[in-house]
Amino acid sequence: MRAVTSSKGSVIVGDHDVPSGTGELITVTSVGICGSDLHLIASGLSGVILGHEFGGFTEDGTLVAVRPTGECGSCQQCTSGFPHTCHQAVASLHGTSINGGLAEFVRVETSRLIPVPAGTDPATVGLVEPLAVVIHGINRISLVQGMSALVVGSGSIGLLTAAVLADRGISVDIVCRHPHQFEAAEKLGVQVVSTPGTNYDVSFDAVCTQESLDICFNATRPRGDVVEFGMIWSNIQLKNQMMLKEISLVPSIFYSHNHEQNDFLDAVEMLVRHPELTRALVTHRFSLEDSVRAFEVANDRQAGAIKVHIFSR
Repeated sequence: MRAVTSSKGSVIVGDHDVPSGTGELITVTSVGICGSDLHLIASGLSGVILGHEFGGFTEDGTLVAVRPTGECGSCQQCTSGFPHTCHQAVASLHGTSINGGLAEFVRVETSRLIPVPAGTDPATVGLVEPLAVVIHGINRISLVQGMSALVVGSGSIGLLTAAVLADRGISVDIVCRHPHQFEAAEKLGVQVVSTPGTNYDVSFDAVCTQESLDICFNATRPRGDVVEFGMIWSNIQLKNQMMLKEISLVPSIFYSHNHEQNDFLDAVEMLVRHPELTRALVTHRFSLEDSVRAFEVANDRQAGAIKVHIFSR
């Protein structure tokens, strides 16, 4: 089968064996490129098939999205209902620790499969994972209809955050910088601001740079919340503004999938109910053979990409 790996900062399309062993053999349909993929490739990630935002068809023809994280099932975090913070969540992550979805086929534990209604746009299954990230982060704080929120960062995570907040009756503004981001926000019916106010109930940082975090702290009212979606790829300094306003900084990673909340199920429901999300966010589509070019576009801020998807079928 054909699959995509990386070595020494370069993306490689090559031949690999069809995966054997336990789990369900998935015929991959679509895979999204994440910003973390770009960082990890630049940092030298190698020896694994890429792709953690993906889905496809099971052997019986069921369309599924894939939760890429695993868990041990027995540690305190797992038994307490927080398997996403289990040490195995990262250690068994498709696309970074074990082979991912940027291939014709991938073998996946059945517990990680989330059914998607038949007839859904194949691109949708590649958006379920980032939307589950967003839903988990929003659920980390208490929100009620009529509250105000700011989203800083207008890539796929930021735009999805704004869309979910609006769907829940939250008054939301988003900071955009580039024309294609303005266009996507407009398609989603989200209010764009260039200069945020200073009294939002909550701010969501979908970038995690010093600048984006400072904007969030400045924009959030005293005793409000700042939710951090971004991974920390460079040093971040916390400043006294957070202390003086008693702002709660809330980190968010991965997704809940216990008996009380399954963020992947909610993400599938949201995407099926709002197909405009897929149309607005998946700006570029490539074949598996064109994966090198796909990563170049995803890494080029001038290319106008929000979410780049690679299609195996």
